[in-house]
Amino acid sequence: MVVTIIGKSNFAGKIAKVVTKSVFIEIEERIFPDDEVCPRLLISDENQLKGSHAVIAMQLESNQPRNQYLISLFWTIYNVKRYNPERISCIMPYHLYSRQDRESRKGEPISSLFLALALEAAGINDFVTFNSHTYGKVDINQFFSNSHASDLSAIPILGTTLKSRLTNPQETICLAPDEGALFLAKEIAKILNTSFFAAIQKYRDPETGEISQKLIGIPFEIENRSVVIIDDLVSSGKTMIGAAQILKKKGAKEVIFAYIHAVHSPTSFSLMQEVNPTLIITTDTIETDISGLTTVSVIPLISSWIEENSKL
Repeated sequence: MVVTIIGKSNFAGKIAKVVTKSVFIEIEERIFPDDEVCPRLLISDENQLKGSHAVIAMQLESNQPRNQYLISLFWTIYNVKRYNPERISCIMPYHLYSRQDRESRKGEPISSLFLALALEAAGINDFVTFNSHTYGKVDINQFFSNSHASDLSAIPILGTTLKSRLTNPQETICLAPDEGALFLAKEIAKILNTSFFAAIQKYRDPETGEISQKLIGIPFEIENRSVVIIDDLVSSGKTMIGAAQILKKKGAKEVIFAYIHAVHSPTSFSLMQEVNPTLIITTDTIETDISGLTTVSVIPLISSWIEENSKL
C-alpha cells in the first residue's frame, strides 16, 4: 500500500523524506479576510490517493488560533476522504482539548470526547498524538469508538538529549511540578538511570485557576544537586516558575525545565527565563521559534509509527 503523507512542507514534508517509499502531498492553506480557511490538496490527479494509506500530519503553528487549526484539519480529512484512500491516519502532535477530559464543573463539555467523535465522523481510522494530558493515567482510546488512538511518548528524545548534557545524570533529580506528572518524572528518570524522582504537591483553584505548591515528603537532599522539572505542557509557566523558586530556596545547584508541548507565549517564556534555569527544552509538537528555547523533533517517532503501521 502506498503511504501518502499530507500536510505542510516544514513538518509533513520532513516526515515524507524519511518514510520508506512514501509520497508527499502539500496543503496550500488560504485564509480569507473573514478568517474562513481553505486547505487545498496540491494533488496531481484525482486517483493519486485512491487505495493508499493517507497520513495527515498537521503541526499546530506558532500563534495559530487553535480552533482555526481544527477547522483546517477537519476540512482536510473530509477532503482526503473524497479521493478514496484505503485508510486515513490523523497525526495531531499536540492533542488539543485533552485537558478537558472530564466535567470539572457542572455543565462543562467533555471536549476530549467530542473532539474524538468529530474526528471519527470526518473519517479517520487512526489518531496519533504525543503525551496527551491523560498520558500514563487514562487510555485515550476511551474517547474513540470506531478508530484506534496511539498516545506516543516524547520523553525518550527529551531524556536522551538531557543525558548528553548533564554532568552527572545518575545523581540528577527528576521532579514533577505536580502529582499528575509523576509518571513523566519516573519515565525520564529511567532514561537518565537515576533513582531520584518525586512530585511537588500542587493545588489549582477550579474557579480562579490560581496555583499553590508545596515541597513535601521528598526522601533525598536537593542541595547542590541538578534538578530536571518535567511536565507534559507549559502554558502560563507559573507551575514551572513556582517549582523552580522552591528548589532554589532548597539549594539546588541548577534547575532545568523540560516539557513536551510549548503551549506558552513568548511573554510566558520570558517570565520562566527570569528564574534562571540552566536549560529550557521542549519538542516540536507545536511550531515555535522562540530564542533561547531548545527544541528536539518528534518527526523520527512519527516516522517510526508510520513505518510500523503501514504495509510498505
